[in-house]
Amino acid sequence: MPARASFLTGQYPHNTGMWDNIGRVHDAHSTYLHPLRQAGYRTCHVGKSHLHPHGGGKDLRDELPYMHALGWDDVLECTGPLSTQTTFSILTDWMQQEGIYQTFLDDYRRRAEHQGPALWPSPLPEGKHPDDFMARTAIEYIEKSDRSQPLFLFVGLGGPHNPWDPPKRFDTYRNEDMPPPLPADPAPEWLSDAALRHHIELMRHNKDVTPEQWARMRALYSARVEHVDYCMGQVLQAWYAHRGRDTWVLFWSDHGDMLGDKRRTAKSVFYRGSAQVPVILRPPDGCKPTVCDGLVSTVDLTATLLDIAGCEPQPNVFGSSLLPALNEPTSVGSQFVLSEVHDKTMISDGHWRMVVNPENEVLELYDLVSDPDETINLAGKPGTEEQVDRLRSALLEFLLRTADRQFREINA
Repeated sequence: MPARASFLTGQYPHNTGMWDNIGRVHDAHSTYLHPLRQAGYRTCHVGKSHLHPHGGGKDLRDELPYMHALGWDDVLECTGPLSTQTTFSILTDWMQQEGIYQTFLDDYRRRAEHQGPALWPSPLPEGKHPDDFMARTAIEYIEKSDRSQPLFLFVGLGGPHNPWDPPKRFDTYRNEDMPPPLPADPAPEWLSDAALRHHIELMRHNKDVTPEQWARMRALYSARVEHVDYCMGQVLQAWYAHRGRDTWVLFWSDHGDMLGDKRRTAKSVFYRGSAQVPVILRPPDGCKPTVCDGLVSTVDLTATLLDIAGCEPQPNVFGSSLLPALNEPTSVGSQFVLSEVHDKTMISDGHWRMVVNPENEVLELYDLVSDPDETINLAGKPGTEEQVDRLRSALLEFLLRTADRQFREINA
């Protein structure tokens, strides 16, 4: 939710107040959707948004006024895989109509009760996976859309995400082909008390998972990635067939997955496996495949969307457009990037990465050039004081520069 709110607003968790998977964007005027609509676009959300709390028997359609206030004209919202057990939506309606909802619930209950990782594919019939439904819903919307009006379509698939439940026909990856995960790291002797407690918390998970189980998890995750690629390919084919190729495509993920590295799964840590996400930008006429190595972040994607639509730069969007990278890949990127989750803040210049807590204690410090796998935490090591002071100064400047921004509606 912090990443999704940042993508929607171009702001950081310290602006939105969303540091965890709770809450919502309180300033509904602050999203990029309102400038897009003013520029003539119709806006539609299909699939997972997670822009408000889920669970507890809630029905997503009760949130339609909130979603419309954010700037969505049309809302066809679903939940991600885990929340689908306890949240009603057009997805659960469809699953009940297809007679597969109980099969889905029984499978997820079995996974929750299973001792150790639940490592088997989805039992749902072919073409009946929730991501299949979300892609098909997007396709049906595209085919009914008015081609005379510009359209901004957000398609949010639930995968790849735990539990690792690809459709059976995608379960073709071999365990022996999977690279082994990085082992848990030892605790260096120089760690402070706060850094040591942080280290112990990071490394305490999944001690009983075997190498074979990690390999199977990675194989299933690879199958989920392929399934997502397949679903998005179907959506793009429908778009090009109905609306033509005068279209920008932005592919993005809200987080990664540790997949066993340092004995961790899932997200919410600052290691590359969790915090570094894929971004692909394709202009209407295509372009030469190019990799941009600059430091970019989610808020840059917000600025890029607005630039594509010809909107004026918004004062509450902190990122910079990535469009110059299409002509010159080295022309984009920041000196530092910031990431925030729970109560911790990370800053990186691409060479060094530092994490601090609310008391400004250094919990992590990594030299990403000499230690790209982030195995040796240098927090507290003698000789690193200069780097810590430099990053702390940059973080303070960054926070001050981005602290006083909000949507301002001018009085009539």
